[in-house]
Amino acid sequence: MHNSPVTPLELSELMIHSPPAPNLGDSSSSELAAGREMLRLAVKGKEGGPISLPQEYVQYLCGDSDCTGSAKSGDVFMGKDGILNQTFSIVATDDVQTIVDSYSNHANLQRLYGYSCLDDNISLLVLEYLQKGTVEEFLMHSSGRVQLHAQRRIQIMLDSARVLHGSKKPLDLSSRNVGLNLHLATKVCVPSEIPKHSFPGDTFSFGILMIELLTGALQNDGSEKRKLGNFCERYAKESGKIIEDDLDPYVRESWTFNILSQLIELAMGCINEDVEKRPSTGKLVDTLTLIESRMQVVASCYDYY
Repeated sequence: MHNSPVTPLELSELMIHSPPAPNLGDSSSSELAAGREMLRLAVKGKEGGPISLPQEYVQYLCGDSDCTGSAKSGDVFMGKDGILNQTFSIVATDDVQTIVDSYSNHANLQRLYGYSCLDDNISLLVLEYLQKGTVEEFLMHSSGRVQLHAQRRIQIMLDSARVLHGSKKPLDLSSRNVGLNLHLATKVCVPSEIPKHSFPGDTFSFGILMIELLTGALQNDGSEKRKLGNFCERYAKESGKIIEDDLDPYVRESWTFNILSQLIELAMGCINEDVEKRPSTGKLVDTLTLIESRMQVVASCYDYY
């Protein structure tokens, strides 16, 4: 297993190449056995929320990675319990209390099973593993973009908007923080820290996510081939450029004029420099729900997963 922290982009590859976890039953440690049982119940939803897990057990999940001794806030590890036959994402944070207090059991929010407090104000979050990675990973390459047909992109927008609307804390809904599970269902990732530049209900990052899904390009030239730069600069009124000219070719023909106009109006409203003019999270949910119900796309024609 990895001997150093990994990025979210490496998790799927690690899933394939990591050796089986050692048999927990071989250990005589009561903490390991107790930790395993606690996590088993948390996965089944019987604990009622995130629980405090023994440090020794979380280190066991990390295998050879020294997650309890060298982790820094933002570090990501892959954890595995061979007996539970489960894989987990383990994220280091220096803001555990805020994250745990603001966590809600939303269907489209990555599940937070538990945490373990270390020294130096660092804690490890034990989270649901998102097998398909993040929206950012899909949009980085054409092979990923083709899997996100128009209907699914609308669903990602709607599901993410619902999480944002229900959150009492600021959320950074960037494409790197919106994941997809085995069935490509949307899962907004639990953050390693609450964004300090944002505020509850702020929709700016959501607008960037919408533009990325419409254009198939990542903000600031993050995609392999589609380079559109900074969206706020590119689509400023004085630039003369419009999103309609940059639509992702894979879904260009799937948008009706009315649907496209509504999506672009929402996205541009979210990145408006005047915060007071940005749409509310409630409006996002209402409008995207209406759009989703009107989408006349045969999903199976584009769905290759």
